[in-house]
Amino acid sequence: MSDKSHPHPPPPTASDAIQTLLYNQIAQTGPLPISQFIEIVLGHPDYGYYRRQNPIGAAGDFTTAAEISGLFGEMCGVYLAHMYEIAGQPDNAQIVELGPGRGSLMADMRHIWVHTMPAMTNLPIQLVETSPQLRMLQKQRIKAAAIAWHDDVHSLPDTALFGVANEFFDALPIDQAIWRQTAWRHRLVTVTHGALGFVDGTALSPSELARWQMTNDHQDLTEGSIAEYCPAAEPIMRQMAGRIARHGGACLIIDYGKNDNLTDSLQAVAAHKPVDLFYQPGNADISHWVDFAALRRAAIDAGARFVGPVTQADFLMAIGLRERAENAARWCDADGRQALFAAVDRLVGAHHMGTAFKVGLIVPAGDGVPVGFSREDIL
Repeated sequence: MSDKSHPHPPPPTASDAIQTLLYNQIAQTGPLPISQFIEIVLGHPDYGYYRRQNPIGAAGDFTTAAEISGLFGEMCGVYLAHMYEIAGQPDNAQIVELGPGRGSLMADMRHIWVHTMPAMTNLPIQLVETSPQLRMLQKQRIKAAAIAWHDDVHSLPDTALFGVANEFFDALPIDQAIWRQTAWRHRLVTVTHGALGFVDGTALSPSELARWQMTNDHQDLTEGSIAEYCPAAEPIMRQMAGRIARHGGACLIIDYGKNDNLTDSLQAVAAHKPVDLFYQPGNADISHWVDFAALRRAAIDAGARFVGPVTQADFLMAIGLRERAENAARWCDADGRQALFAAVDRLVGAHHMGTAFKVGLIVPAGDGVPVGFSREDIL
């Protein structure tokens, strides 16, 4: 007998598997902290968004500054070369990138170092990356012998480092709290009527309020206001800043950013368009705006300085992006020049990345104003 009248159901997708995991977990333990939800959706070893695909570029879900124009990587490379030079070019230094994507930023920095600071091309490269697919792309894109990959920052060598973290902190899992009448309460993920959604949890304890830099003594908050806290960011910052405090170096932090945690910045993107946070979990990128004030506190606690943040536009223009673009345009035809300046506009235009993205800098304790920043950027 033909079974056409009883077709086989389609095989479950990775998103189906993620949803089943989430539903089972919630059924067993109750509503999940948002950070745990994000951790499962993005980082599950078999089905997580970052573990099974390359999300970057036109064919992916989002595009980073390094993929928009090689000028971005070149400017970061020029900046780190300057910091390496004024640090006395330490022999035992390491080059570090957190979340190196497809390797474009590191490749472009190394390209400029060949011409401006050849000694840096001989330094070992340490990449913090968990995605097997992206590690393969990085190996192909970065033509260097001495590359080591790390699952987290704790295994990085305890030496001077010159590094960059571009759109790294915005992908770390965050928690949220919601203001209800007279207290901040945990915002959790649960299942209601067969669908994932938010639910209010218990009130934040005094120790949690202290960690979040929050109080319940607010008179002017609107009911339903949201606060955010990234539990993973501070230990990472302490590890990076601690190495710089002890041994020297510098690290650029570039990301969607703000200087507080009072906002609902959680967002999901698929195919370069915003989608609902619970849209096909595992098939969309999830990110948030980084609290640079929290990063600064962690760096200072580790004995380093944190300078900034400034807008990406102000930083790139201050360190010479316009001049570099004009020099590069001399070697382009009309179409090439148009594409070049369109890319520059995406990097610095207020309607693109110019103001939403911020730049901070970790350096050893001291004073003075690093290039690219001003006295007002030093707190």
